[in-house]
Amino acid sequence: MRARLALGLSLRGVVIAAAMLFGAGMLYRHLEQEALEARLVRTDPDRVMRDTALVGVALRLARPAYAQHCASCHGADLQGDRARGVPDLADSVWLYGFGEVADIEATILYGIRSGHPKARNITDMPAFGRIGQLSAPEVHDVVEFVYGLSHRNVDAVAAKRGQGLFNDKGSCYDCHGADATGNIDYGAPDLTGQSWLYGGDRAALYDSVFNGRHGLCPAWIRSLSPAQVRALSVYLYVASHERAAGTRRRRASR
Repeated sequence: MRARLALGLSLRGVVIAAAMLFGAGMLYRHLEQEALEARLVRTDPDRVMRDTALVGVALRLARPAYAQHCASCHGADLQGDRARGVPDLADSVWLYGFGEVADIEATILYGIRSGHPKARNITDMPAFGRIGQLSAPEVHDVVEFVYGLSHRNVDAVAAKRGQGLFNDKGSCYDCHGADATGNIDYGAPDLTGQSWLYGGDRAALYDSVFNGRHGLCPAWIRSLSPAQVRALSVYLYVASHERAAGTRRRRASR
């Protein structure tokens, strides 16, 4: 009987000790995670990418935050939705800034035309047709000019008229630049490439010029913690650079 009692007490002690060790391990990992998250926030945003430990904790923190708060608009694959003008977050094209962690973080914090005092809202795309600044035929000419910046099959005469409107009556150059390459301070896109927020076909371009565009992004400063905001910024930076690297590898292998 005494032997059985001693054995029972011994087993109980082992279980208690194991539970204490497990709890201590869990506490240690929790404190370690908290320390890394605090360091993630304290570190200058454009220095975070130099620290693999911080990048790792940022990616772990960002994935559930993205799924909960961002995927409903931008999609689980980050590729956005042209029908609604929701940008692809995994490409290397950025309307505001150069796609650095600090640039992305500012957009997440304050949003675009969100109503926050620090939101990116210097300008948007006017409805040139609806306000009467350009007639419907003039909108067609401007569209032909813009379409011709990245395509060859254009009406050269209409495009020439459109170029004149672009640089005069339409005042398009004021945001997009005389060379139509855009302005990252205004969020005015480059019109000479192949990346389009709402689609680059003639119909989508006509809709943009005639009816205007007024894309929105919420300000997340009150909804997400500083660590989540920083983590999402790192996550999107990594995603965009991974796709760019993949594109370069495919081109090199051809």
